[in-house]
Amino acid sequence: MSATGHGNGQRTRYCLNQPAPMRADDGERRMTHRRTVASWCKLSLIPLLVAASYFLYSSEVMADMFGWFKRYDVHLSPEVRGQLKDKGKPLKGALITREVHYGKSYIDRTRTDSEGNFSFSPRSIRSSLPSRPLTEARVIQLIHAQVRGESYILWQAATEDIVTPKAFRKHLNRLSCDISNPDKTHHLHNHEHPQFDHNVGSICRWE
Repeated sequence: MSATGHGNGQRTRYCLNQPAPMRADDGERRMTHRRTVASWCKLSLIPLLVAASYFLYSSEVMADMFGWFKRYDVHLSPEVRGQLKDKGKPLKGALITREVHYGKSYIDRTRTDSEGNFSFSPRSIRSSLPSRPLTEARVIQLIHAQVRGESYILWQAATEDIVTPKAFRKHLNRLSCDISNPDKTHHLHNHEHPQFDHNVGSICRWE
């Protein structure tokens, strides 16, 4: 037992470039000693490299098995179409901003035309967030207008679905907004999960 412990201590000392004292005139023995120390150091690294490689491979296999790296199509927003008015009169040149958050923020801007009309194209991304365990990611949508220094909420909603709910597609395609309207919470029917309504904040109205 004591001999083995002494050998391990020497090997550790050798790999740290601290060889045992030797006679200065023993050149041949010194060269052989150095080659032996180098061989020991290389051999001592092999188990560590094998263990590290196995760990990395196992991690990738487990991640792939549970789909942690799988990416999904996430629908952030459908096509948006609307009209902005002030007491029934179309507002020209108003700045309209669409902000969508899912892990990070995605922002688009446009201005109303001479008739107060505005629109945004659909927006989707590829994301691995839906496959990550213990992650409660939600799509948060906000559309607001800037008119004479004031901000008006045209749409504010959130969903845990990565496919845009039917009610969102229907209402975002025909936003009829008047800045004279008070902001209110609309309770929209949830086609995908009927037991829960969609709560949408907006000054817009739908007939």
